[in-house]
Amino acid sequence: MNAEKPSDRPTLTGQNPQPAQDPDATPPDDEKPGQEREDEDTRAAVLQDLHNTTAAGSSRRSLLAALLLSVLASPSVLVLASFITLRTLVVEARYIPSGSMLPALQLQDRLLVDKLSYRFRMPERGEIVVFHSPYRFAPIGHGISDPFQGQCVLTALPGLARIFQHPKCDAYIKRVVALPGERVEVDPLGQVWINGEPLPEPYVDHTCDDLERLCQPLSTQVPPDHVLVLGDNRPNSQDGRFWGFLPTDQVIGRAWLRFWPPETSGPLPPAYGPGALSGLGQPTP
Repeated sequence: MNAEKPSDRPTLTGQNPQPAQDPDATPPDDEKPGQEREDEDTRAAVLQDLHNTTAAGSSRRSLLAALLLSVLASPSVLVLASFITLRTLVVEARYIPSGSMLPALQLQDRLLVDKLSYRFRMPERGEIVVFHSPYRFAPIGHGISDPFQGQCVLTALPGLARIFQHPKCDAYIKRVVALPGERVEVDPLGQVWINGEPLPEPYVDHTCDDLERLCQPLSTQVPPDHVLVLGDNRPNSQDGRFWGFLPTDQVIGRAWLRFWPPETSGPLPPAYGPGALSGLGQPTP
């Protein structure tokens, strides 16, 4: 008699065959051991905490970004940014602290300085220019320590000039009298000669006519990319006669308009009329 094979055995009516058990199969959740369920619960909790932490961090970053944007967009910050941009690139206000430019400019006059013109052209004779302190670029500044970073910016803010003042942070104001390549002479009376011709200077009222107080003389040629600047008040001006020529890249701008006091406000008048300089010699190559 042939032995019955297990697969050939008939099943009882209404009874489904039982599938073979896979020893590596994962049992249903309700059949997992207790320790495994606890481990999975722990992992799930950690993942949830991580998700919550990430979401909270993203929310905080969004809140900080919104707060920063609201501050930057506030009217006061926009006004300050506009002021700084305007002052840096276009025009700035200055006042006259000394009598070196008398009588054209009086003490405490308030001026607007045009900072755009010299981006497109060189300074011209007779123009009044504002420039960085010669202690920055001339030999007189040798041996003087530099200001700390940002100090010169602080001196330009109202109320802080006296606290953070430094000789290399000052700005000077003088008049251009000689241009690159010209032979210039300044005699002991403070009179200027350009290429052997006297320079007409209707803006000068104060000359060094006191024999006990003669001006510093000068006789030299202006180098390229430099100008000679002098004060109109020749006996009382620390200018190019003492510290040399002004590099044009040290010029801040052109004194353009006086806005204070009201009785003398308006654009500064030109130094010369038409044809006033026609008799000057040509610059020496």
